Amino acid sequence: MKNIVLIIVLLSAGFVAAQEKFTQYTGENLNRIAFPIGGFGTGMYCLEGTGAISHLSVKNHIEFFNEPSCYAAICVLGETPEKNVARVVEGTIPDWKFFGSSGSGLGSGGTTYGFPRFRNCSFQCRFPFASIELNDAAVPLTATINGWSPFTPPDADASGLPVGALEYSFTNPTQKTLRCIFSFNSRHFINGNGSIGSINGGFVLYDQTGENKEKHGAFAVFADNEKEVVVDHCWFRGGWFDSFTVAWDNVTNGRMIGNPPITSGNAPGATLAVPFELSPNATKTIRLLTAWYWNEPALTAGHRNVSVSGNVFDAKPSQGTARNQHPVSGFIGRGLVNTYDPSGDTPQGILVSPEFSLDKQFLHLLVGGGQGCSVSLFVDGKPVRTASGDNTEQLQWISWNTADWQKKKAVIKIIDSESGGWGHLLCDHFVLSDEPISELKINRGNEIINDPKRVLLLADFEAGHYGDWKPEKLEQKKQEETTPCIHGENCQPDLIICSDEPIPDTYKPWYTVHFDSVTSVAEHWRKNYTDLKSRSELFAKTFYDTTLPPEVIESIAANLSILKSPTVLRQHDGRLWCWEGCGDNSGSCHGSCTHVWNYAQALCHLFPTMERSLRQTEYFESSSDNTGRQAFRANLPISSGGTSFDAADGQLGGVMKIYREWRIFGNNDWLKIYWNRVRLSLDYMIEKWDPRHTGLLEESHHNTYDINYFGPDGHCGSFYLGALAAAVEMGTFLNDDVSLYKELLDKGSKRFVTDLFNGEYFVQKVWKDGLNNNFNPINPLDQSAGYRKIAELINEQGAKYQYGNGCLSDGVLGFWIARCSGLETDWVPRETVEKHLLSVYKYNLRQDLSEHANPQRPTYAMGNDGGLLLCTWSHGDKPMLPFVYSDEVWTGIEYQVASHLMMFGHVDKGLEIVRLVRKRYNGIRRNPFNEYECGHWYARAMSSYGMLQGLTGVRYDAVTKTLFVDSKVGDFRSFLSTATGYGTVEYKNGKVNLSVVDGNIPVETIKIKK
Repeated sequence: MKNIVLIIVLLSAGFVAAQEKFTQYTGENLNRIAFPIGGFGTGMYCLEGTGAISHLSVKNHIEFFNEPSCYAAICVLGETPEKNVARVVEGTIPDWKFFGSSGSGLGSGGTTYGFPRFRNCSFQCRFPFASIELNDAAVPLTATINGWSPFTPPDADASGLPVGALEYSFTNPTQKTLRCIFSFNSRHFINGNGSIGSINGGFVLYDQTGENKEKHGAFAVFADNEKEVVVDHCWFRGGWFDSFTVAWDNVTNGRMIGNPPITSGNAPGATLAVPFELSPNATKTIRLLTAWYWNEPALTAGHRNVSVSGNVFDAKPSQGTARNQHPVSGFIGRGLVNTYDPSGDTPQGILVSPEFSLDKQFLHLLVGGGQGCSVSLFVDGKPVRTASGDNTEQLQWISWNTADWQKKKAVIKIIDSESGGWGHLLCDHFVLSDEPISELKINRGNEIINDPKRVLLLADFEAGHYGDWKPEKLEQKKQEETTPCIHGENCQPDLIICSDEPIPDTYKPWYTVHFDSVTSVAEHWRKNYTDLKSRSELFAKTFYDTTLPPEVIESIAANLSILKSPTVLRQHDGRLWCWEGCGDNSGSCHGSCTHVWNYAQALCHLFPTMERSLRQTEYFESSSDNTGRQAFRANLPISSGGTSFDAADGQLGGVMKIYREWRIFGNNDWLKIYWNRVRLSLDYMIEKWDPRHTGLLEESHHNTYDINYFGPDGHCGSFYLGALAAAVEMGTFLNDDVSLYKELLDKGSKRFVTDLFNGEYFVQKVWKDGLNNNFNPINPLDQSAGYRKIAELINEQGAKYQYGNGCLSDGVLGFWIARCSGLETDWVPRETVEKHLLSVYKYNLRQDLSEHANPQRPTYAMGNDGGLLLCTWSHGDKPMLPFVYSDEVWTGIEYQVASHLMMFGHVDKGLEIVRLVRKRYNGIRRNPFNEYECGHWYARAMSSYGMLQGLTGVRYDAVTKTLFVDSKVGDFRSFLSTATGYGTVEYKNGKVNLSVVDGNIPVETIKIKK
């Protein structure tokens, strides 16, 4: 950390604490810096800490290791070409690039690494601007790179342009006039077999050739507002390194070649050159503008709910795992019923067995797949026993005691009535027996004895057809319109995004609807550059005009870069659709995942129209079956259905976020559009996870750790109370009956403390039985002999992947989200929540992880890194197999805990957590602008924005036009962004002053919490 220098500049002598803070990186702290440039939903490229361009990802998916062979160069002309001084306008190559990356064993051919650069370099950020200072004793000028792209809250359109700028400034500190040539040199990094075309002041790299090349993919580079630009549209063509060699020779000799686009053959690269003179102490700035356009990504995700003719059982039994399906296991033999095979979750149907007699005490069957599908035993035409999968592809034995219906005739119906995520069922091996399944198993997985005296086989689906089992027509549910706008009729565009256009087959970026080519994007960029820069500078100036701790401002700004990364897409109708993060070559975990985006607090304040578009998807498309069930992953393009089942924290969080968006938006008509859907959603969750109306979630419920809890817990229980409270507030405002929600909130508030608080923190009660759907124990006989005792111990502890008596960092997460949403009431004693947070700080925070064992995904934090563990069991009662990410460190959770601690006045403890995060992301090992977790630029990290509210308590309620302040840092000045404008809030000597910088923020009441 010795090379990170904190620069503090006093802005106002009248307010001594008023300081602008930013971090300057030099030396080894430049190693991993990569600052995203681009509009949200458009892709990006990164400006590295040294000034290099990397991570070029403009094709609507990430290409993390795509470092294009392009470079800016400056040549200071001497009296003769031999006395010229030429440099790539970058700092020195980071050490990690010398060896170990792809191709380095062959010398990293084709890169720009071998060209001379400036020896001294520093980097600093004032989001959305990144600035690099360069100097070299052998170069008679200094250079600065200022990289940026528009960021203009709350204007989403201006911030969603596929553009970026690199401003190269050169200053002459000598007493001699310098003659210089700036150039930008690039191989054809879009497609070497494509073409290179012309644009005013530069060149365009096209993905294709021919007349229609404008309609496909292209990347434009041009120098704006320059009188003299010389463009070489086709580098020297030859073998080996000829093109690169000649291009650099042009740079070093100050040679500018005007070369028009070619009409045949390939163009290996292009150069634009700008000559200029630099008087003593003068500065010259060259605006290098970039724009891109990609119209055919062929990108989709999920499974649409579409009308499907026929029956899923018109096909034949499956032989195992279908295409794009997670591995199926636990079936016996070669055949089984797998309604995912061959067409995914969309098809539906019913399969009915021949009638048979219940002559044995038990009916045993293997079942897996989704919770929404079922297999039922019918006697006298009525279902008497029903089983479902548990959202896994592993079949488990289910046993039904049929003694009450001995000698009666029965049929079995396998019912697939779901088309969303996990909308399929796995079944195999239906047998009748007088013995329990435990007496029939042998030591081979789920296999049982094959003795006809003890087992009567009804069906095993080995014959390659269903035999006497017959498909039956599934009665289709009546589908309502999935949006309040019926193809433009009754559309209220100020409340909800409407479109008359049919849903395209693949993702179509928003900007391609508004621009027809890269040329039109570039001209818009050129025309509006000054205005967009001025507006972006105004945001940056206002955001950084603060007295809050620099580590807080840095962490918030760093994670705003997520909005410029390929994590975020904006489709044709203007709605956002998001990954959780980005893998190296594609998005990671699709579908605007509700339980991950729960944490993100930046978008709803900076671009509230975009945040509301996520609610529209959740409550209309992802809830399209009208049961109240939400798929927690949405399709792309956004359409009815979704690709996952319901997740408790995601769907409950959505209720609180509807409340939050209402208070931020301030439009009561918007709330009325959603209210019936909110009720339907909440009622569904109550009946599924709290069917006995106890006030806590007891039945198996899914959550952000990719597992299901069995029994009540503080984590999702806090979401439940928050959602109930939000529903009470909204329903009361709309004069609706919310008596049930009040009753459950009261019950749950009491039980939350009496049942879950252990005196230090809130825990989970792991239930092994007593549920409508108890967990399925693992079979010890599936293990080799040495591990059977361990398997038995795991079963004694209950379901795998619980946290039990652990101290969970997310243990009261729902209460933090409620606070961030504007729900101020304490439903459980305030001191118990505070004790939980202090226990998390005490038990889970590590200054050094060198002795911490993490068998999961360690690189988020390991070795001598510090960080906040997801969960600990300091009292020695850790389950053998706790939830699958328990030993990891996630920045999104670190920031929410820090913010929550701040809300309780524990500012120092919160800041300690933040400092450990930023120490990990100091540029040496990790990119300060990419806090990853299951992917790069991971959305959960935008929880950092919540620290603004955590420190100041500043919140604007547009419904009541009230400004709230609850300072935990004494006097302060801080940023405030609303749906209609942004500015600064200053709290000094007990008084509040709001300075609106952009737009308007009508305030009628100010409430200061003492």
